[in-house]
Amino acid sequence: MATNPLLAPYAVKIVKMWRKLQAWFWLATQDLADFPAIARKMLNNAEWWVMLNMPEDELTNLEAFKKLRPAEKELIRSMTAEDNKFKEGVVTGRNDTLMARFRIVPPALYLALGETDGKAKKKRRDLMREHGISELDAALLKAKQIELARMDYRGER
Repeated sequence: MATNPLLAPYAVKIVKMWRKLQAWFWLATQDLADFPAIARKMLNNAEWWVMLNMPEDELTNLEAFKKLRPAEKELIRSMTAEDNKFKEGVVTGRNDTLMARFRIVPPALYLALGETDGKAKKKRRDLMREHGISELDAALLKAKQIELARMDYRGER
């Protein structure tokens, strides 16, 4: 809706109305550059920003909406992620009410079900062929492998 130049003006009006009613508009995107100019007004009104690690050009795009001090930029740049382990992010509130790092450790099954890139799909297909199982069973097996790898990492096995 926000990326469609025909719908975006209406979405902006809806968001402004919601703010008057003390409601928050939640939006997720992987690329701020996707927003047409009219929809950028919605981003200026965001109460909260939850960011996952991003490339430098995305940080530059972010600065069009949020003034960031050097320490805040460094915090955002310092976010890390490790496959099948965790992903870090930064949450910030409007008017500098908060700027904090957080770490997400999703359940292994969520990770296994969410693997949609070509390499992960190939691994799942290979598991299906090797064990003669369904796609769901392959995801469950992959989740078990992730759990075992986490246990090895923690020295629990």
